[in-house]
Amino acid sequence: MRPLLTPAILALALALPGAPVAAQQWQRGDTSALLVRASTQRLTRDADTLLAAWRASAHGVVRMASIMDHGGTSQERVIRADQLEVEVYGEAPNRHKQFIIAWRDSSFLPNRIRYHRDHLGIVANDFGSTLRLGEGEEVRDVLHPLSPEGLTRYEFAVGDTLQIAGPKGTVRVVSVQVRPVDPNAAATVGTLYLDADRAVLVRFRFTFTAIAYRDPTVEDITVTLENALLEGVRWLPWRQSIVIRRGTPWLDLPIRTVLRADWTIDDYELGVTHPAERFLGFFVDGLRRPGGTFAWQGALADRLEILPHAEESIAAAQRDAASAVGKRLLAGLPSTRLLAGGLSDLVRINRVSGVTPGLGARMSLGAGVTARLYGGVGLSDGRVLGRVSVGGDVGGAAWTIGAGRELTDLGDAPSSSGFSASLRALLNGSDPGDWTLVERVHAGVRFPTSSGTTGIEVGREWSWSVPTDFTPLFGDRTRNIPLGSGGATVLRAVLDQRDAHGEGWLLHAEAGHASMGWRRVHWAGRTSVGVKAGRVVLAGEFGLGSEGLPGYRNFVLGGRGTLPGLPYRSLGGQRMGRVEVGWALPLAVPTPPIPNARALSLPSTLTPFLAVGVAGGDQPAYPWRASARLEPVAGGYLDLWGPLLRIEGGIGLRSGHLAFGFDIHPDWWPLF
Repeated sequence: MRPLLTPAILALALALPGAPVAAQQWQRGDTSALLVRASTQRLTRDADTLLAAWRASAHGVVRMASIMDHGGTSQERVIRADQLEVEVYGEAPNRHKQFIIAWRDSSFLPNRIRYHRDHLGIVANDFGSTLRLGEGEEVRDVLHPLSPEGLTRYEFAVGDTLQIAGPKGTVRVVSVQVRPVDPNAAATVGTLYLDADRAVLVRFRFTFTAIAYRDPTVEDITVTLENALLEGVRWLPWRQSIVIRRGTPWLDLPIRTVLRADWTIDDYELGVTHPAERFLGFFVDGLRRPGGTFAWQGALADRLEILPHAEESIAAAQRDAASAVGKRLLAGLPSTRLLAGGLSDLVRINRVSGVTPGLGARMSLGAGVTARLYGGVGLSDGRVLGRVSVGGDVGGAAWTIGAGRELTDLGDAPSSSGFSASLRALLNGSDPGDWTLVERVHAGVRFPTSSGTTGIEVGREWSWSVPTDFTPLFGDRTRNIPLGSGGATVLRAVLDQRDAHGEGWLLHAEAGHASMGWRRVHWAGRTSVGVKAGRVVLAGEFGLGSEGLPGYRNFVLGGRGTLPGLPYRSLGGQRMGRVEVGWALPLAVPTPPIPNARALSLPSTLTPFLAVGVAGGDQPAYPWRASARLEPVAGGYLDLWGPLLRIEGGIGLRSGHLAFGFDIHPDWWPLF
């Protein structure tokens, strides 16, 4: 049985914004005739003879992914994915049963993931009177807003009425925001959409108050339930998604994991007869592990490409919730935690300060304001480093005020992981950084746009040259280039249009004023196109600086991360450009005995590439030189097992210089 109100029309209509919350009147549900009708309808819906017994088919994809913060942009990496076919049965009053009849899975990284059983099925009865997730270990005993008791425990703000055109006429849908009367209670916060004429729930997107989470690793949960209109009179489940975001309760790192389940329900049969034993056993029954016979369409990895990314749903739901409850903390993780920008923040090594242990803290100050601080001390030079900031949200924009004293590497992007750089500095002093001590105070704001983020920052900073003060275990000290230029007032802006796969473009622009003023613009972009045997990858970056550009803001090219095959940072100056074309080919590489990966066939990729770079605006005080001509390079990237690791190599086609590198894959650099 197919819906008469097409899902595409419904989704478009429900995407329209409602009236601002400030213009609405919050009231208890038992004072609203519409909400009382909606609550009564949920209690009496089983009286419908056709709904007294029914069956349907549910098609779901459950995936566990890592979300890594790459400087304001989140990249999503799927760890494991499962696709399921489930038969769903219902019988009055509120009896439901689900059978997993087919199940396939695929792992893309080592894991020991075990799902709660209810994440492998759908929400068959709109949760009933209380909400329960993760078999009660994540959320339980939370009142549904439309339950009889929920009408008295929640406040509702009735918004716009939407007119949805269907084959059988027009349906009026009312948006209603919901929040708990007691903001400190375990409750939902979100938006209901009700059929104004039938008082039936059409859509419900919500999250929870912080106290509702029972698992200490849960940061937040976002649930979206959507119904479709069948036979012109019945709203029945059509699409559902549950997104569970987790973090570490004692340490704030730039990574979290996300479990997302997306479901479509169709092929309804109403008024069926169930055998007496139908509802015996577990609520979600059937297969206990992947198996069954089913004509799956295409590879599971291809199925993931068309699914929405978790961060998009989370951001929308959190914005709605924040507008309803104000600046109250909705995250389930502790408000005070230790803080590290990555594991290398805990202990890092470079040729300037040597071994530098450090630690930070993240604290909620209330009213949606968060303070972050970090401090460390170099054991070789005794230099104290640190940063402190206070930030919050206003109207969806994130503001920050802060100060810092840090060693800053030259270049617009890191050329290696912090772990690799520290290991090289410790062993032989081949630290890839060219370091400047930067002291700064700043204020900035970052806000979302239709396809990314935009940020503006203004500050005063002082850059100082620093000498090498660390002797490696093997070899001699290597000179750190003097790059400091004293004090300057700096204005910076960023446009970030990258997606969850890191594709798109990033534009940085800055203007500085010291004894001489300068201007600087840097653009970097990456895209790929699927072809029969893999993907064609196109990447590039361009930089333009004015006269007076200080040393620590120069552009550099060559070696790892830019032009493998040329000497490291051999090209540079006030201008540069680089273009790279590669062909990413899937590669079968046996999985080594990695823990929790012995039975997996982790994906690997070989990407041969051609690249060309050029630098101009030579500055004789520094060792990098303007090239005065295009420098071509040929090489390849071997991304192994997930990918977890990267081996890269290249040859300069003019010089014949050959170079190789080995590191953690760049997707994981913020963590390491």
